[in-house]
Amino acid sequence: MQPAPPAIVQPAPPATVSPAPLAGAWVATPRPWSQKAWLTLHEAFVARAQAGPIDVLFLGDSISAHFPTGGAEIWQREIEPLGNVADFAIDGDRTQFLLWRAQNGELDGTNARVVVLMIGTNNLATSTPENVARGVAAIVETVRRKLPGAVVVLNAILPRGPVDGPARAAAADTNALIHALADGTHVRWLDAGAGYLDPAGNIDLTLMPDRLHPSATGYGIWAAALRPVLLDVLGK
Repeated sequence: MQPAPPAIVQPAPPATVSPAPLAGAWVATPRPWSQKAWLTLHEAFVARAQAGPIDVLFLGDSISAHFPTGGAEIWQREIEPLGNVADFAIDGDRTQFLLWRAQNGELDGTNARVVVLMIGTNNLATSTPENVARGVAAIVETVRRKLPGAVVVLNAILPRGPVDGPARAAAADTNALIHALADGTHVRWLDAGAGYLDPAGNIDLTLMPDRLHPSATGYGIWAAALRPVLLDVLGK
């Protein structure tokens, strides 16, 4: 069985992928899920990675994990036809846990052509935007090292909470930092967040009922922004 993931990520990402000079300890967090259940998912992802090539690989937290079910019709119509698609996302994951998964087998053997990455929203309450960005940078660096031929589609953290709430501001500040990781070639930036907001900046509850997770219709907003990028990268 794989050892449990560390609470604090080490080492820090190389300066070449850091969005800005960052300092300070990364905030540790207990895992709020069953370790056995989490590791079972990880082992299933490793087995899928080793089973054969993947064209499009989703990495992330519950927002990505729920896409094939919560947005099933959109997923089946817009995403599945793109080729061999795999979703390696886990509810509640934070940057440090996704980094551990990426370092411990979930990328090996996939030969993924595109990696769709959305992570960091679960770090916002306990870490600074600088350290959330530091975690995202480490994941991007790991994907680039393990899958040098892949294009990373780096997604902005979606808006969450009320317009004047701390989570909204933290997400915006983090996005401003991680945007700098995109070079337009190996790492492409995608920000679908505006599609969930009304003119006053409030989240449309028909698209995101809990102000965090997209509804079935809300997944259509992400898919509409994401699909053209995937088609371009895949040459379709």
